[in-house]
Amino acid sequence: MSPYPRKLVAAAGLTCLLLLLWPGSRAGAQQSEDEDFHYHWRLGNVVGTILGLFFPQQGDGELAFKLQKDGHLRGELLITSPQSKQGEYWRYGSEIDPRTLQPIRAWSSFFWRGRSKSTSDEIEQKGVFDISCAIYTIRHEPFQKPREMEIWSDGKIYPVTVLPMGDEVRTISNRKIETRHYAIRGRDLPERRKWTAKVDFWLAKDQAATPVEIQISRRLADVTLELRPNATAG
Repeated sequence: MSPYPRKLVAAAGLTCLLLLLWPGSRAGAQQSEDEDFHYHWRLGNVVGTILGLFFPQQGDGELAFKLQKDGHLRGELLITSPQSKQGEYWRYGSEIDPRTLQPIRAWSSFFWRGRSKSTSDEIEQKGVFDISCAIYTIRHEPFQKPREMEIWSDGKIYPVTVLPMGDEVRTISNRKIETRHYAIRGRDLPERRKWTAKVDFWLAKDQAATPVEIQISRRLADVTLELRPNATAG
């Protein structure tokens, strides 16, 4: 998506989601099996609609969490579109130690209309995650009060706050689903650059805390990822 819609979709930057080890969180929060969520995404707001005249307006998304052979957890958000002609994609991900929820590395890459870029960093600072593993952490360590943390986005680290927005009923694939809403917002700190994107996501009140909807907002457009019907939480 030429720098704008794709970074929307991803940060879609979602980037890759961010989180820190929550104070008081339990250690050893490991998942027992791989997870793979499939979404349909669409552009939103007026400017996003205009951009859609020139760029894909919708497509497919996949949010996956998988344990590697070395015991690390790999979380990744992949965004593609059937409207793309040459296999274009946007990919954001990170790797954490699932026992401590501490970051190991983060990456992002895209290929779009002949242009490509790839960024990958080893993460030495504690509590820095991307969007995908931020969502993973919150699913496994829910909280009731705002929490400060750090997000890695395209090679830079930003201070953010995760806000519990309360319970909401969302309509997903024509079904009413009870969810918990969380919002990620950049913090204003004099000595730090501010993250200007916004991320909201809704976790179903099921045992898996299924992420049924994710919305990424950038300056020019909003991107909404909605869980596909055959993967909808009950």
